[in-house]
Amino acid sequence: MFKLKVSKSEHKIIKERLNLVETINYDYILTDDKELIEEGKINIVFNSAEIIRVTNLLDLIVKGEELNVIGSNEFGQKSVESRNFHYFIVEEDDVFGVLSNTRLLIKTKLYELEELLKHKNFIRISKYCLVNIGKIDYIKPALNSKLDLLLKNSEHLEVNRGYLKDFKKALEI
Repeated sequence: MFKLKVSKSEHKIIKERLNLVETINYDYILTDDKELIEEGKINIVFNSAEIIRVTNLLDLIVKGEELNVIGSNEFGQKSVESRNFHYFIVEEDDVFGVLSNTRLLIKTKLYELEELLKHKNFIRISKYCLVNIGKIDYIKPALNSKLDLLLKNSEHLEVNRGYLKDFKKALEI
């Protein structure tokens, strides 16, 4: 993913400070000399004094930008990273975000959450539910061309027929 192009004397030091793993096939060039950039690659030219900012940028590239969702329960309001939610569900016109053992009331509409989280491994499985693909433990066929999902928190959800094609496409099955 990355290739570091700096002087030999600084290579090891900068590589350790960036916590960088260099690969044979790479898309990103990290360098402190603009003469070392490569065509057809994403080049990041930096000043050695800005190592901390470069580290944050690399984390963003590798992990992706994290999105926090704000919800509330009887204990108050809480901001939670989207990847920690198992699913979002609509119950009686309220949207709830379900964590492993907690439910938070979310002020955002489900279609708005779907738009925000479409690049964060969330997929719509019914008119009322959006599930985190990374929190699915097992998938098994159910009646009437539906799928039954067992999540890592031991809850069951059902993929409705109308959402089955998009669900399978998202999982590449």
